[in-house]
Amino acid sequence: MTQQDFNLSFFSKQGLNPTGFTLIESLIAIVIVAMVASAAAVGMGVSIATQEDARLAQLATQVAQQQVSFLMEKPFASMVDYAGTEALGQMKAPLDAGATDRSKVLTGEWAKLSRVTTLTSEPTTFTQYNSFVVDGMRIDVQVKGPDGTVYATIRRHRTNEASL
Repeated sequence: MTQQDFNLSFFSKQGLNPTGFTLIESLIAIVIVAMVASAAAVGMGVSIATQEDARLAQLATQVAQQQVSFLMEKPFASMVDYAGTEALGQMKAPLDAGATDRSKVLTGEWAKLSRVTTLTSEPTTFTQYNSFVVDGMRIDVQVKGPDGTVYATIRRHRTNEASL
């Protein structure tokens, strides 16, 4: 008895066809492959959405830091001129070197963000120095995405140099 004769007799006793797959086996294989492929597609979609959020958060942090730096460089009394809300696509760009006009608007990916700058009078009292009070301003910058999600918030205190 050869190996081929043995295989044929073994499969025929078991009721199996040694020459290929049955229709049921093929359908089960297709279902398994489809489930794995759909799970991979969902994973890719979640990954892409997470990557987009991370990119917007990075851009939002940069634009919030630029605004705080811009306000820290301005004279204390003129800081209040820059408080307010900059809507989607209307965020002002940082000044170019030597420029005095801040009318340039950020474009591209930056246009997907909006910024709210709030300035609040906040004197600081130093109790350890006979309750010495220093006039100052709290700077709050909040950057939001197109759906209103807050991607960055920065809070900083600035002392009025004239009161020292």
